[in-house]
Amino acid sequence: MKAIMTIENLTTIETLENFIQGNQAVVFTVLGDKNERYQFIQKTLIKFRYITLSKPDKGVVNRYIRKVTRVS
Repeated sequence: MKAIMTIENLTTIETLENFIQGNQAVVFTVLGDKNERYQFIQKTLIKFRYITLSKPDKGVVNRYIRKVTRVS
């Protein structure tokens, strides 16, 4: 059985954390160019209201962004 998930379905810090801690191998395609990656990062920060998050929740968002975009 295959589970299909899109990253748009990740809407809470809990779902991000579950995604990061997942034990199945996942293959990502890195977005085209640097501008696309930065636009994705910006949308993600806005989506999760990064500035209002607690420090541990900011860490979850940071790990998610690093995992998906491969930007440190």
